[in-house]
Amino acid sequence: MIYESWPWREELLRACARLQKRKTQQRWTERTHFLVERDLMVSAYAVRRLNEARKISDQLRASTWKAREHTLVGRVPDIMHDRFWESYELEQFKTIQMPLTKVLNQIIHSWVFVLSWTEDEKFDGIFVSAENSRQKCLYFIHIDTLIRMFRAVGEDDIVHLEMRRNAEGQLEVTRALSAREAQALPTDAASVRVVNVPSARNG
Repeated sequence: MIYESWPWREELLRACARLQKRKTQQRWTERTHFLVERDLMVSAYAVRRLNEARKISDQLRASTWKAREHTLVGRVPDIMHDRFWESYELEQFKTIQMPLTKVLNQIIHSWVFVLSWTEDEKFDGIFVSAENSRQKCLYFIHIDTLIRMFRAVGEDDIVHLEMRRNAEGQLEVTRALSAREAQALPTDAASVRVVNVPSARNG
């Protein structure tokens, strides 16, 4: 459980600044490859943990993010066959909107994870596919999309929480609103609202 979310949010924003600079980087080494992979992996994991801890607003939890889907046309990549460009149709693709949790899981559980460059050698995104997804398709996610996603979570500011106790007496978050979403609430609405339900043990 993450209780204090602000250190994680601050680190997400720092990672965004680093990734933004990588877009114009000229010289790449094994070390810089690693640093980009680390920022992407750690940021994705941080967002997933914040999401699981209900430290992200409902609107952001329900958000979708643009990606390209490339169909599998050859052998499924495995430990002995990692030349992903031979397995997927890279010249043709379908543009999709991917739920936040799916983007995170593709990165965290990636089997294919390859940085991408433009023809003029500018870092522009990642090719990624999780262990199960690789049997059907490969995804390309632009670095601008990933930066926007991580920054949105880093800047997310929850000002209104609604919780309820379940039948076992455990508190569950049922609603989490950002400052923008909370504008629609009555001006006298409490920032935290707890609803109690009868315990199954007392029923």
